[in-house]
Amino acid sequence: MRLIPLLLLSLFSVTAISQNKNSASKLPPVVSAFEKEMNAALKLAASEQYEIAEQAFDDLIKKDPSNGNVYYYYGETIIKDYLSDTLSNSLKDLATKANDLFRRGIQQDSSNMLNNIGLGAVCLLRSGDTIAADKFFIKAEASIPVKKKFWTPKDARLLTKLGTSQLLGKVNRYNKAISYISRAKEIDPNNAAIYLASGDVYMQQNDGPNALASFNKALSLDPTSPLPKIKIGNIYLRATNLNAARPYLDEARQIDSTFAPVYRELAELYTMAGQYNLAKGNFRKFLDLSGNNIPAKIQYAKALFRTKDYTNALVTLEEILAIDKSRNYLNRLAGYCCYDKKPPELEKGRAYIEEFFKNTDSESIIPRDYLYYSRILYRVAKNDTSTMSKAFDAFKKAYQMDSSNVNLISEIALNYYYSRLYKNAIIWLNIKNKKGKSDKDDLMLIGKAYYQLTDFQKADSVFSKVIEIQPDNMPAYVYLARTASSMDPTSELGLAQPKFEALVAKVGIDTVKFAKELQEAYTYLGYYNLQKKDYPVSKSWYKKLFYLDPANKQWQIQSLKSQALIAYRAKNYVEARELYVDIKKLDPADSDADQAIKDLTKAITAAAAAAKKQ
Repeated sequence: MRLIPLLLLSLFSVTAISQNKNSASKLPPVVSAFEKEMNAALKLAASEQYEIAEQAFDDLIKKDPSNGNVYYYYGETIIKDYLSDTLSNSLKDLATKANDLFRRGIQQDSSNMLNNIGLGAVCLLRSGDTIAADKFFIKAEASIPVKKKFWTPKDARLLTKLGTSQLLGKVNRYNKAISYISRAKEIDPNNAAIYLASGDVYMQQNDGPNALASFNKALSLDPTSPLPKIKIGNIYLRATNLNAARPYLDEARQIDSTFAPVYRELAELYTMAGQYNLAKGNFRKFLDLSGNNIPAKIQYAKALFRTKDYTNALVTLEEILAIDKSRNYLNRLAGYCCYDKKPPELEKGRAYIEEFFKNTDSESIIPRDYLYYSRILYRVAKNDTSTMSKAFDAFKKAYQMDSSNVNLISEIALNYYYSRLYKNAIIWLNIKNKKGKSDKDDLMLIGKAYYQLTDFQKADSVFSKVIEIQPDNMPAYVYLARTASSMDPTSELGLAQPKFEALVAKVGIDTVKFAKELQEAYTYLGYYNLQKKDYPVSKSWYKKLFYLDPANKQWQIQSLKSQALIAYRAKNYVEARELYVDIKKLDPADSDADQAIKDLTKAITAAAAAAKKQ
């Protein structure tokens, strides 16, 4: 849920007209043509038609360059534009633009304290610098009369703006925000916008009950506005109570069927419900109400991306880019879509993201950019070591920008492992471990990496540790035995014998589930005892292998050939020949068995002839 944009939405659409509603005069307020245009611009901003709203504010400044309110609401629109999509928008660019507008507003109308609030908001948004921000906030607050009899709705508006501004940036000053808004309620207790702002603060705190109470109060004060219902619906969306949310959103649509944001919220609801066709239909309605202009089409493309319709999102983005290449961040989103769509278009995605990098500055790049770029490069690299190296460089840049992303660390480690870059895999798995975020399989993977590096001493230590921690980890028993076998390649020392015997004992009677592990154990133990010339024991292990899986002819043939070798070495040529005959029954095409039968027949004949001569 986009909480902060919803907060700004309420203030844009209500504040401009709330003062007229609270006028002491019983006569309908006279609204000038300029005020009508101002309200229209504010509604455009509330409808998230940012570029059109900005043009409207530009026109208003030309008509009345001394009006401080215009500069403030224009700057606030810029902030709202940024907050609506922090993924794609550049904080540096938009904060600079908003800051310039607020400063121009002060130059043109120094008595209007709204623009000081705007400058403080930019400080918080840019860096969270509360000291710098408070210099502007204190100046605005000082303009509010001390005595109650001098208070006006204008003062309540200042306090409300002071309150909502505390929620910008990484430092959320909830108590300060609530204090300002409480004072605003005291001045103008029947202003719905104040209660909407109050609800937003509580929502930011995850205080659903107080937020709901505030929005319900706003609804009672202004039942003809769709905003309180949208916000109440939003509370239920955040709680994933979709059945409770839908009536409020439907009622908001009935109040104002032309208010675009309600369709966006309904689309969010259907997205959460997994009803993607309905979600896209509502996003399409949102687009239609926005005049199907480029900014609205961009919102539509983003909506398609969120509903995982990457193919149509890419089509929409490419339609926009065909006529307007000025929005570089769309190259980023197009690159994402190329990777996520099925089937992916990796080379096209690579071109889009590289185009984005070429036309942006480092401050506008986010971790996700490097993550998608690295994934694309990794998949297209294949045997290209240069591209593979670029892929891992991009992975590392993503990590440098967000070192708390444990899933990213795992992805890097696994990619190194499956690229057979085992040393680097160990390094990244250890980074994860140092952060206290290891998964149960990580230690096993480290052991396997050491095994692949033929660092058998370390592998043995790691696998032993895995068995100590996870005594039922069967692959660990297998790798521990393999490691011992690798440290004793001729089996002269028999290092692997107790390891494989421990594996067999661990399996017990569950031979079906662990047949593959037992095949390896029986093969080794048969071979080891064959080397020791302990033929009966060797033969017993190979017989176990024969009966391990009646459907596996390969294992049965392996067993029979090994038993035949034992019989041959024991000079029991008849038994050896019978075993090769059994092999032929399993595999009539085995030419080696044919030759062995011939050779053994000759040996049997020769032995019989020699016996007659004696």
